[in-house]
Amino acid sequence: MKLLILDVDGVLTDGTKFYDAEHNVVGKRFMCKDFTAIKRIAAAGVKVIMISGDSFNAAMAAKRNIDFYCSRGSDLSLDKSRFLDMFEEKYLVNKEDMAFVGDDYFDLSMFKNIKRTFCPSDAPKIIKDNAFYVCRAPGGAGVLVEICDLLIATGTIRDASEEEVAALDRLEATSGEMK
Repeated sequence: MKLLILDVDGVLTDGTKFYDAEHNVVGKRFMCKDFTAIKRIAAAGVKVIMISGDSFNAAMAAKRNIDFYCSRGSDLSLDKSRFLDMFEEKYLVNKEDMAFVGDDYFDLSMFKNIKRTFCPSDAPKIIKDNAFYVCRAPGGAGVLVEICDLLIATGTIRDASEEEVAALDRLEATSGEMK
């Protein structure tokens, strides 16, 4: 595995969005342990990227040094699989070397085009039926922690050292903002 593609809402969050009176998204809830798992996976040599139909997630990804792609096209389509050829070219990987984590109907095209797919336990049946692996964790409750542990346990990736993970953490804008 060389490229891990992550959906955001419903995977890294429970899918809940907080809105203001004008119906603008003002917040989402993420689990910090999942971000550590992402760093562990990246430190093991896997490029991690995010794809979401919600451009609200772009700023979060940028602060964490994660490439972000908004799948909501100018025609308002949400077909994430239309990015796969570009991902192959940009990241120099084949689809066989990609993995995807998604949770909802608009991720189905990815589940049909990538062999190694994962979903949270609270994904709809159609996603679970097409997933390579269904996590025990629901969205926003450690899905990436579970996947990281699985990848290490199966020898798919190596267990990165604490120093490698800490080095990636120091590069994140969010870490600098916490001091």
